Amino acid sequence: MEKTNKKSLKARAWIRDRILFLALIIFVSGAGLYISSSKLFPAHSIWLHPVKEFALLIAMIGVVSLGYELFLRELTFSEYKEALQEIVNPHAVRLGIQGIYKNRSEIGQAHTFQNLFKDVKHEIFIGGTSLLSISTGSRDLLKEKVLSGIKVRLLVIDPESEIVEIITRQIGGKATFKNEIKTSLLLLQRLQEEIAEADVPKKGTMEVHIYQTIPAHSFFSTDVDEPHGIIITDLGPYLGRNHQRPSMMLINKKKGLYQQYRELNQTLWEESVPLESETKKLSGPKTKTQVFTSGKATQYYNPKTGQWEKASLCELNGRWRGIQGSRWVWVRDQISLEEAKTGSQHKFRMQFDVPNKGAQRVKRAELYVRSDDTCHITVNDVSLKQEYGGADYPDPFIINFDKFLVDGTNTVTFEVINYAKPDIESPEENPSGLIYRLHLEVPE
Repeated sequence: MEKTNKKSLKARAWIRDRILFLALIIFVSGAGLYISSSKLFPAHSIWLHPVKEFALLIAMIGVVSLGYELFLRELTFSEYKEALQEIVNPHAVRLGIQGIYKNRSEIGQAHTFQNLFKDVKHEIFIGGTSLLSISTGSRDLLKEKVLSGIKVRLLVIDPESEIVEIITRQIGGKATFKNEIKTSLLLLQRLQEEIAEADVPKKGTMEVHIYQTIPAHSFFSTDVDEPHGIIITDLGPYLGRNHQRPSMMLINKKKGLYQQYRELNQTLWEESVPLESETKKLSGPKTKTQVFTSGKATQYYNPKTGQWEKASLCELNGRWRGIQGSRWVWVRDQISLEEAKTGSQHKFRMQFDVPNKGAQRVKRAELYVRSDDTCHITVNDVSLKQEYGGADYPDPFIINFDKFLVDGTNTVTFEVINYAKPDIESPEENPSGLIYRLHLEVPE
C-alpha cells in the first residue's frame, strides 16, 4: 500500500512539473486534428463536423490550460496565500511582513541576490557591517546593474569607528572584523573605478558611503521609493558572528514597518560620508587588494585521471560555520555512505599570481580556513606544520604566509582528511569539506 502511494505521489509530481508542456500538447493536438480533419474525411462524410467540433473543443481546452498556467495560476495562489496569511498571522500581514528568517542561511535559500537583482527597475540600496560577501560574490551582478542604468548605493561601517571596536570585543578581540571591512572597501573602490572606466551609454551610478552611527544593522532594499519596493532587514543590530541574525522581508504596505525602516536606512545614509574622502587612508599608496575564495575556482586532484579537476559546492551541514564570501567545497556535492564509514583523503588547490615581481613587497597574505575533519596546508613547496579544522569553531583559522610567496604563480594545496566512522548509518553523520578565503595586498 505504501509503495502504491509513493508511485501515485511521483506520478502527480511528474504531471505537475510538466503541466505547461501537457497543455501545449493538448492545444497542438486539437489544432492539428481540426486542420487535418478535412483531409481525413470526405466533405460529405457524417463524421467530418463532429470530429472538427471535437478537435476545436480539445484545442480550446489547451488554450484555456495554457492561459491558466501562464497568467492565472500564480495570481490565484498568491491571493489564496494572502488570504491564509491574514487568517493565520494577521499582525504580520498588517505590518507588511512577508517572511521572518532565523539566520542568514535561511534567508539566502529563500531569496538569492540573482533573483532580487533581476526585478530591480531603478535603485539598489544595501547597508551592512562590511558587505564583504557583496564585494566578492556579487560584484559582477552590481557592475552589470550599474552599467544597465541602475543606481546603486552601498553603506559600510567606518573601520576606524568605535562601533567596530565594540563589535570586535564581542567576537573575542580578533582583528579579522576590521580587516574584512577594509578589504571590502578596497574592493568596492576598485569596482567603482572599473565602472567609471567603462564606456557605456546611459550607465547608472554606484556610491559607497561609510558611517559611524548606531544601530549597525544590515539591510537590502530595491526600488525603495516605489510601491513595489522591498526591504530585507536584520531585526536587531549586528552583535558578531556568534549571535544569530534573524531577518525579515517587508513590502510597502500602508502603516506598516516598511516606512519606518526606509526612514531609518535613509537617515544612516544622510549621516554617512562618501568613501572618496577616505581613499588614501584606506588604500595606502600604490597597492591593490585581491580576494580569492573557495568555490568554482577551486580544484581537486583526481587520482583516477591524474588531473586537477573542478571542485563541487557542498550541501551545507547543519553544524558547519561559513567564511563570508566563500563556499564549502568537496570533490562532489555530497559524501557517500561508504566514504563516510571508511574515511577519505583528498587534495585541493588554489592558484594566484603575484605580479610585477612583487613577492618580497607583499603587504598582506592572510588566509582564513576551516575544514572537516582536518587539513594540511602547503604553500608552494613549504608545508605548514599545524593541522587546520574548525568547521564549527566560532572563528576560522588565520594564517599569514607572505614570506612563502614567490613571483608569478603561487599554489596553495589543502590535503583534507576525513576520519573513519564505521558505525554511522547515513553520510550526513560524517560530512567532509573545505572553505577558505585569501586576502592578498600587493604593490601595483
